Amino acid sequence: MNREKRRTVFFRTFWRIIIALFVLLPLLWGIRTSLCASNYDRSFIPKEITLKHYKDLLKSPTFLPGIWNSVKVSLLTILILLPIVTLASYALGRMRFHGRVLERILLLLPLLPAIAILIPLVQNMHTLGLYNHLMGVIVLNVVFLLPFTTYLLKNFMGLMSKSVEEAAFVDGCTRFSAIVYIILPNTLPGFASVMVYCFINSWLNYLYPYALIADMNSRTMPQILLALIGQYGNNYPSLTAASILTMLPPLLFFCIFQKWFIAGLFGSSMK
Repeated sequence: MNREKRRTVFFRTFWRIIIALFVLLPLLWGIRTSLCASNYDRSFIPKEITLKHYKDLLKSPTFLPGIWNSVKVSLLTILILLPIVTLASYALGRMRFHGRVLERILLLLPLLPAIAILIPLVQNMHTLGLYNHLMGVIVLNVVFLLPFTTYLLKNFMGLMSKSVEEAAFVDGCTRFSAIVYIILPNTLPGFASVMVYCFINSWLNYLYPYALIADMNSRTMPQILLALIGQYGNNYPSLTAASILTMLPPLLFFCIFQKWFIAGLFGSSMK
């Protein structure tokens, strides 16, 4: 019996190591490449290790502003989206009204390719005076993230027992105060899932900034990364260094909300 347990533990550990290497190896190789002094160093361990590429990027007049623009776009998207999603998901998850059966259309709207309606979107941004402005990118992020995030948070809203909310009404709570003091604290995993999803999607989005932003000072991180790709050749250490630095803000954001996000993945509530 002990031999079988040891064998089971061995195989579990072995496969966990294999999976970890499969996931981490591209990241480790990227870090290794970013530390290479030469673009043609193909050895497993770099012959010469340098931080020059990181220093050059941090001194670049466009790289840090690009990161800051992406941070502003991602955070403002979340700040604008969350109140709208909260009210919409509460109505769909905890109220009964005519036309509620059409809620499944929310799952079809994200399937609409944004590039198919890109030209009228750009024209509308021109009309609203939001062309070449980060607010135009934020508005489009909110519009296209709203359907899926509403349906996602609606499922968390529906998990809570109605008796708790009804007891709050009996004690004199209004519907709004019940949402703030009863519903929201019990749906933190759902909000964490929505926030992480919105931040990563806004951070990685390239199409909307590419179509709306022409000013060099307002470009976001995906545009800056694409500009590092040369026409006749690439400086791979510099490109991978930029990629590593670009990963840090979403990684930090995920680490902050990791506890609630993981609870949201498994449909559990925080106590």
